[in-house]
Amino acid sequence: SDYPSLEEVKDSFARGEYLILGEVGLQYIGMLPGDSEFDPYLTFAEEYNIPVCVHMNGGGRGSVYSWAPKYRASLSNPLLLEETLIRHPKLRLWLAHAGWPMLDEMINMLFTYPQLYIDVSFINWWQPRKEFYRYLSRIVDAGFCDQVMYGSDQIYWPDAIPSSINAIKFAEFLTESQKQDILYNNAVKFLRL
Repeated sequence: SDYPSLEEVKDSFARGEYLILGEVGLQYIGMLPGDSEFDPYLTFAEEYNIPVCVHMNGGGRGSVYSWAPKYRASLSNPLLLEETLIRHPKLRLWLAHAGWPMLDEMINMLFTYPQLYIDVSFINWWQPRKEFYRYLSRIVDAGFCDQVMYGSDQIYWPDAIPSSINAIKFAEFLTESQKQDILYNNAVKFLRL
């Protein structure tokens, strides 16, 4: 298998090694994010109130030809998680990278499933600022700012963190309250801090 067994995951949580299940990137091994094979993991997370983060974005330009040969762009469609959210209505699920570039699909999911959250990690420093603002402003204008969380997706380039924060701080289309929600309040609410 390309991922740990459910028993290994349960043991890790029982030992207190993890507080969140994620970032789950099943698309890289050619699996649908809502695949029934992964459903027992989600059942466990829902039962124990564990937040789950699912990767919802490509793996980099041309990654299918290099490090992720089983990846397909169609596997990063947020609509593929619809049946999962119906089966697991209490699942605390957030999608990393806000489902970029599938904006209409993402807005549809946020509208239909108010328990679903997204983060703007990676796209807030990697994408050209104009593209990031276009994407985020549509989500905010559609009324879903309260489901958007900040994230940096940074382990290798910590210098990108200030840039990713500034992408929110200097977004002229956001009110101060919306900036505070994205940078802090929404995560506090979702993660129950």
